[in-house]
Amino acid sequence: MKFQAKVFGKNNIAMSNGTNYDLRYLEEVTEEPRTRSHNTISSTMPSLSKPVCYVLIFSLLSAVAYCFTRDEIEIFQLQQELHKKYGSDMNFYKFLKLPNLKRSTSTEIAKNFKKLARKYHPDKNPKHRNLYERINLITKLLSDEGHRKTYDYYLKNGFPKYDYKKGGFFFKRVTPSVWFTLFFLYILAGLIHFVLLRLHNNANKRRIQSFVTKVKEQDNTNGLGESKLVFKESEESEGKQLLVKFGEVFVVQEDESLAKISTEDISDPRITDTLLVKLPKWFWNKTLGKLVSTSATDKQSKNISADKKKSNAKNKKATKASTKAQ
Repeated sequence: MKFQAKVFGKNNIAMSNGTNYDLRYLEEVTEEPRTRSHNTISSTMPSLSKPVCYVLIFSLLSAVAYCFTRDEIEIFQLQQELHKKYGSDMNFYKFLKLPNLKRSTSTEIAKNFKKLARKYHPDKNPKHRNLYERINLITKLLSDEGHRKTYDYYLKNGFPKYDYKKGGFFFKRVTPSVWFTLFFLYILAGLIHFVLLRLHNNANKRRIQSFVTKVKEQDNTNGLGESKLVFKESEESEGKQLLVKFGEVFVVQEDESLAKISTEDISDPRITDTLLVKLPKWFWNKTLGKLVSTSATDKQSKNISADKKKSNAKNKKATKASTKAQ
């Protein structure tokens, strides 16, 4: 790509200049694609030692094998039995019929157990054997400070579910609804679109600014005069006339008018240019917007026709009055 330049001085007198300027920055540079074999890639990768592999395997297995403790499983099983037999509102404190429930102390729990033991001991009534075992076990769990803290924690935050197919107790993950997922993806797509618009806009600005600086390098007046250049994309093309005038670059149009080449008129993209705003607008114009616009036009046409009728009636009355006067 070449420029044919004519340099003009302060008095716009043509000076001797018949050289062709080769702008190599505008030429398309073709490079052979770089290929890389798999052998070179694998050779650069570091080999892991056996101890490191053992540590990784152990950490993975420990993460997979993590489960609840035996005491926790015992608490979960008792709580599940109470739910099945007495309802989902039942807990250890209600089952023991403690007056203060969670605020009960260890001594109060022990006294309450003695009362229940006298009433439900299997020696008095063998039918209460399972009930007495539950009372005894729950009393032992609540009497222990560590077990009681564990139970209070799960009572506040929720107990895990049990599934035989999944191998025991597990916490059910809260999955977001379909509408929430679609809304999240819509917001994410809009933000990605905004970032892409900014990147594309910045790339255009850099490309134009680079072109302007390279053209200014061909100005022999150092920004004090005018230089006329011809920009050709190829040797066969006629080219476009450029004018470097006092440090600014212009394109000479067909009507001899000048169009400045700069990044000043390029506006930065806004949120309104993204899918977040354009997609709802397009949907509105294709659906409800048509109905609203048609109803508005119908109202306008009705108002216009009504105004015409009123004006015609007034004109008729005026003509009748004029004829009567004659």
